[in-house]
Amino acid sequence: MPSTSLSRRRLLAASGGCLSAAFAGCIEFSEGESVSGHSTSEGGTLESTHEYESLSIRSTDDTPVAYSSEDAAEADEEKRAPRYLADFFVTDEDDAAALWFTGAAADDDVDAARAFVEETDFDGESIYVDQRSIDDCYRRRLLSVSAADGEFRTNYCRALKSPMEPCEADRTVTEAVFVRVHRPYDDPPSSRGSSERTTCPSDAGGRNGSAANKMDGTETNDTDAPSAEVPR
Repeated sequence: MPSTSLSRRRLLAASGGCLSAAFAGCIEFSEGESVSGHSTSEGGTLESTHEYESLSIRSTDDTPVAYSSEDAAEADEEKRAPRYLADFFVTDEDDAAALWFTGAAADDDVDAARAFVEETDFDGESIYVDQRSIDDCYRRRLLSVSAADGEFRTNYCRALKSPMEPCEADRTVTEAVFVRVHRPYDDPPSSRGSSERTTCPSDAGGRNGSAANKMDGTETNDTDAPSAEVPR
């Protein structure tokens, strides 16, 4: 299994967009989370089956950030729903080369995302891109990843931004989470899904991350279709 220590290039790629992209959302980088998982407010755990790193970037509006290819972007143009929800896998270097960014995110953020994908060792790792709409004053945090042969699941929580971060209460943006999971896939899992808690546990950080917050609201999204790059 690849080491969880981060190369200097990975750290620079992950942090490079923050200064210039404060109003675009600023990228967030999370170092590898292991099978130990995170404690929840109810005393249980959310466990990951494999180590992973994640990087998040945002569009300046509710426009998708990335597609698996230019053709996928063109096919999605007319059928996109107002509240966006889509995902896809990057499993090899050909997929990485075909990755298409729409220009909806800041250039520095896109550069960081490209570098994040390029750092992937596809002999032992895969990239999962999960993007969906979110209110501008919230951040989505990845809590765990479950990667099986035919199934891939993610668990998130949602927290208010820091009071020092600018946001617009009535504005919706699209957030793209790039997950580098330490498991290779020859073909993307046919069954994918996720759950999202409406508050974050204390160890996940964020403005809502206090012991008093109960994780009492969960939204679930699932798809069992081989192609999940359509709004669900």
